[in-house]
Amino acid sequence: MIYIGIDIAKRKFDYCIIDSELNKIKTGIIINNYDGFKQFLSIVNSYDNIRMGMESTNIYHVNLYSYLIENSYNPILGNPIETKLLKSSRIRKNKTDRIDSEAIARYIIIYKNNTISMENQYDDLKEYINTYIRISRKITAVKNQLIRDMDLLYPGLSSTVNIDSGYFTDTINNIDDIINNKFRIKHISMEKYDEIRNIIIKGNNSNNAVKYDIKINIEAIELLNRQLNNTRKIIEEEYNKIDSRIKTIPGMGTITGSIMLSSIGDINRFDSIVKLRAYAGMDPMTRQSGDYNITSHISKRGNPLMRYALYLSTVSAIRFNPVIRRYYNYKKDNGMSGNKLIVACSNKLLNIIYSVMKNNVDFKDPEELVN
Repeated sequence: MIYIGIDIAKRKFDYCIIDSELNKIKTGIIINNYDGFKQFLSIVNSYDNIRMGMESTNIYHVNLYSYLIENSYNPILGNPIETKLLKSSRIRKNKTDRIDSEAIARYIIIYKNNTISMENQYDDLKEYINTYIRISRKITAVKNQLIRDMDLLYPGLSSTVNIDSGYFTDTINNIDDIINNKFRIKHISMEKYDEIRNIIIKGNNSNNAVKYDIKINIEAIELLNRQLNNTRKIIEEEYNKIDSRIKTIPGMGTITGSIMLSSIGDINRFDSIVKLRAYAGMDPMTRQSGDYNITSHISKRGNPLMRYALYLSTVSAIRFNPVIRRYYNYKKDNGMSGNKLIVACSNKLLNIIYSVMKNNVDFKDPEELVN
């Protein structure tokens, strides 16, 4: 068996070819573009009985991976946490891409059963989710700038008028008319209106630069919200195309369900709930030395987006999922509280997700089945 490790960067990738005895056969550097892919394929085609792999990077591995798939190869995607551990295990702490590619080749041999395969059916969904998250973060950043401008111009207004309220835009767009008492904000009491008007009157209404910044930030938020809503609709369409039992779990929404599916991929690559828990970073940290043995907080070393979606789903499931609600109440009655309680419920929900996906069955409340 021949093993080929590939370490990919933005503009080039290093490869290392070794045999089953870890003897190095060939190394090289190739440009990370289509011509480079063809050059690499001509090298690979000269060998038989090949297993090749690369680290699952943010985006740089995607084009080469897809090219190899199109040419009837099935490269392995390595878990970045495990490949990093293997790279750092060398006695000599030299760090080069050539050394990294050799470490990835060794990784393919050592971790034969712990590798990740890219799920093409979730590729589009994953990209739409990434777009959705980016837009959400942009909205948060612009809102923070808007609150800063409001506090600078009208101290106290940001705590009186919620930036996400329906009357926020009416307030900001009609400052002069509110001062002159020519505009009445809808859907608020007269007492609230007078409070807002007094804050605006006392504010620094002569700072036109900040006023302009507020105006363009409001326009930016309106545009980003339209983009976010359009992206959500596309995600819903993609999510509805997928036949997955995860949809039957109460508390699992479209966005959170999409994140979970695109993160997990093929459930069969996780042969136990322990491995799925570790992949999500929900496994406990254990420290042991001699007689000293303590288990503390979760590791948080896995997929952060998956962990965030699991948290949101748990909060919803505590209300709408009878199994999680009973578990939550049981743990709470026995003295558990705060983050520990949420983490316990998250792991319980992850167990349910694993079970319905692994066994390809709909969610069922055991108590309903008994009754």
